[in-house]
Amino acid sequence: MNEWNVVTVIIAIVGLIGTVAVPLSKNTSAMTALSEQLKNLSERVGAGEKDLEDFKAKASDRHGKIFAELDEHEKQLGEHEFRIQNLEKKE
Repeated sequence: MNEWNVVTVIIAIVGLIGTVAVPLSKNTSAMTALSEQLKNLSERVGAGEKDLEDFKAKASDRHGKIFAELDEHEKQLGEHEFRIQNLEKKE
């Protein structure tokens, strides 16, 4: 009978290890996969932020050029308006 108690305890220990080890192993694999996915996502977000900053800088340059052109046109329009008024006064 004593031998059967030892066998029962061994079976119980192996069953307990199997019950804990298998889910723990699956959990570890899932955590590793999630960690890799988070790392990949973080890299993509970083690249997206860099692209956005580049886009903002280019857009700012373009807007600056557009506003400078508008200022030039406004200046020319004012000069033309002045000349037209002078011509109308002469008539």
